[in-house]
Amino acid sequence: MSLKTINQDTKSPDSTVPVGWTLIGRLPLEESLSELHINQPTMLIGRRSDSDVCLKSKRVSGRHAELLFVGEHLFVRDLDSTNGTFLNRKRVTQPTPVASGDHIELADIEFRVQYAPPQIKVEGDSLFEMKKTICDIETIDADWILSQFDELIFQEKITPHFQPILNFQSKSIVGLEALARSEMAGLENPGKMFQTAELVNQEVELSIICREKALEFADRLQFQVPIFVNTHPHENMGANILPSIKRIQERFPEIPIVVEFHEGTFQSAATMLDYKLMLSDIGVKIAYDDFGSGQSRLLELMKAPPDYLKFDRCLIRDIHEATPYHSRMLRSLIDTAHDAGIATLAEGVETQDEANACQDFGFQLAQGYYYGYPKANPLLNQEDSMLEFSS
Repeated sequence: MSLKTINQDTKSPDSTVPVGWTLIGRLPLEESLSELHINQPTMLIGRRSDSDVCLKSKRVSGRHAELLFVGEHLFVRDLDSTNGTFLNRKRVTQPTPVASGDHIELADIEFRVQYAPPQIKVEGDSLFEMKKTICDIETIDADWILSQFDELIFQEKITPHFQPILNFQSKSIVGLEALARSEMAGLENPGKMFQTAELVNQEVELSIICREKALEFADRLQFQVPIFVNTHPHENMGANILPSIKRIQERFPEIPIVVEFHEGTFQSAATMLDYKLMLSDIGVKIAYDDFGSGQSRLLELMKAPPDYLKFDRCLIRDIHEATPYHSRMLRSLIDTAHDAGIATLAEGVETQDEANACQDFGFQLAQGYYYGYPKANPLLNQEDSMLEFSS
């Protein structure tokens, strides 16, 4: 994700200060990250329009804090603000030194401090002035998403949940997909986690941690069925995926692993085949996820057939009401996959009607809320918590 650089034109840059210090964060009402250069000996941060860094949030005081250089060293100082200034989640009570990689939180706005070359400038939106600061220190902690994400990564505060994959014929659980969860506000589910990871280019690190935590929990809970783990499109097979899978196998050799790839990950059939062969060599199966949501390159798929093909929920939703054309298309795809020895899996099954139709269409496996929500231990009290397959 690209950064938007705010043009701070209230003062001219001072040639006596170190070049390259920046604040990176999401400003109020902005969807993307912004970058602000620290280019003066002292920089006032506050809600007032004459501030060097003007923040349009009612939780920010008029004169909230200041950044200042003492020689080559950067410091942050709170100016008796209503909601406080925090450095790495600790309240600033006196001028405190700041290092590259630190996080500065000013009420509900957070910045990561970085030492990096300046980027191309574009004009920012005009800022408005507000008259009164809202005292809200008890609730703003959850707004510091970047700090919380650092904590999530460094302390690996991820609690995997598992959703069952069931076989239509045996009516038994034949696999569990690992899905990341956490108890940290704003980072509770994979969507929120990876959206934040994208802001700081740490999608790969997060994906690796999610896989390793999944197998750690699966081993602790003594799961015997294959664990389906996800990958991120930015991961490289040789540098990221393969080493992490090998580490997992060394730690948990008894647990079968299935690695899921989104079909958009692959640029060509040759890449697909390379990935499959690398994992097959170490005894790991693969699944292509969300089939039907994008290009659905079936002919290329057949050149590197996966062990599992997971049909996207967009093809499964209301499948019992499918048009004749939809029905013919699905049956053709399913038959083609079976001819290639691929196990077909219907994702997102939510009702009995959908379940009945999926079985009638010839799907071998199913996954969805109808059979079980993601849980920390979906095998606990299975008889009470899971619906039976319809006959």
